[in-house]
Amino acid sequence: MIITKLKGGMGNQMFQYALGRALSVKYGTSLGLDLSFLLDRTPRPNFTFREYDLDIFNIINVDRVSQSKIPFLYRNFNGKFGLYFDYFRRKFFRLRGIEKSFNFDLTILNIGSNAYLDGYWQSYKYFADIEDIIRKDFTLKDELSLNIKNLMEVIKKENSLCIHVRRGDYVGNSNHEIVGKEYYDKGIKILSEKTKIDKIYVFSDDVKWCEDNMKFDFPVMFVGEEYSGIKAEGHFSLMSACHSFIIPNSSFSWWAAWLSVHKDKIVIVPKKWFGDASINSDDLIPKEWIRI
Repeated sequence: MIITKLKGGMGNQMFQYALGRALSVKYGTSLGLDLSFLLDRTPRPNFTFREYDLDIFNIINVDRVSQSKIPFLYRNFNGKFGLYFDYFRRKFFRLRGIEKSFNFDLTILNIGSNAYLDGYWQSYKYFADIEDIIRKDFTLKDELSLNIKNLMEVIKKENSLCIHVRRGDYVGNSNHEIVGKEYYDKGIKILSEKTKIDKIYVFSDDVKWCEDNMKFDFPVMFVGEEYSGIKAEGHFSLMSACHSFIIPNSSFSWWAAWLSVHKDKIVIVPKKWFGDASINSDDLIPKEWIRI
């Protein structure tokens, strides 16, 4: 069995699932999800607790794995003991399946049919060979509400531009800088020289801030909470329906752009993905996307 540890928000969980799925297909074995870290509420500095979000998708034949099925050195323990244990094993043990850096690691694809994966695995290269399977897995399980479906039909018929503004836990977070208004303005200038923009659709976890601070010289709709859904699946689907994208350093909007089926889509992303500029994100960004 391939077991993958889930952590972070929905976009991060999608990357973790995608690598696990790719390995399970390659080796013809089952895929298990370890949710113990998501369920752990041990306080950590500069940390946002998350829930399991993949249940909105058409993911089948996947088991939620109990700790008893996980090798001892890979287990998640709650409380301060768990924090010390995690530090100890990373410092003194060279465990296979533990992500070594942010870069694409080709060797992980040859790990074998019985492995535990602990990392973020943020590269499309991990699942390039099963792209069609991943796209099918990440279709929604349940039908969207009527107002979301109606707006989606409008978005599909227009030269629609998705602008995603990530704030929330990024505000004051040194690991993830917030891209400013000038980034979106520059992106719009570049994009408008390449394609027509009928309307801009702004998605954000802080729509009120966007309404007050994001003004554009194009028709614009700030997409509110009434289009969000239970786990933001409404916003995610509407974003993915757009023709072009200007996204921030967010795995949520990365997946919305990647899942877009428009062959001529234009995707603009920031050159600097992390607060630490020394972290190379080349393996995350498809070559056809534009970095500014």
